[in-house]
Amino acid sequence: MGELRLSDYSSDIALLSFLLLVLSALAVPWLEVSVSSLHDALYYFLLPWVLIIPLHEGLHAIVARLFGAKVRFGVTSLGRLIIAPYIAVDAPISARKYAVVSFAPLVLSLTALALAWLQHSVFWALVYVFNTVGMVGDFLTALSLLRMPSDAKVFDDGIALKSDSEMPAPYPGWFSTMIKLAFVVLFVLILIFGRVEVVVEKGL
Repeated sequence: MGELRLSDYSSDIALLSFLLLVLSALAVPWLEVSVSSLHDALYYFLLPWVLIIPLHEGLHAIVARLFGAKVRFGVTSLGRLIIAPYIAVDAPISARKYAVVSFAPLVLSLTALALAWLQHSVFWALVYVFNTVGMVGDFLTALSLLRMPSDAKVFDDGIALKSDSEMPAPYPGWFSTMIKLAFVVLFVLILIFGRVEVVVEKGL
């Protein structure tokens, strides 16, 4: 029986999250967050996650249920720093269907991106960016599933994705090296060309 544990890729997931944060923000180049009060901090950095987590996991669950799977919710950790909510699919479904389940939260990202542009909304722009970053593990899962035979059956026990067939790695070993290199290059570019302003006001 094959299995895929995202915890085995925790360091790559952390680096990919940073890369995806920067790349997804390029879709909303006007995004600028100004925090001048506790209310602003909660509105921009807490409320989006209050909205994202149930919608993100809910989309996984809805699509899985449409495919006839039984689902349950839980929370796990990837490494020491990454806390990740998840849905577990207890009844086996095909690898292709599970890939669709993995991609389901893209609906939230695309909807939030559309609302961000239509309303020129910082809040919806952040929902789009944060949700897209939160899909890193989903993307890795889908990459592995799409490399499997279409008739392979998979299920999720909450710790690992398991199958009656061999589960390939999401990407070859050299790609992990490329992720680290891309992170270093991007970090250096930000240090050279980036500009960060921190304004502390008494009201915060």
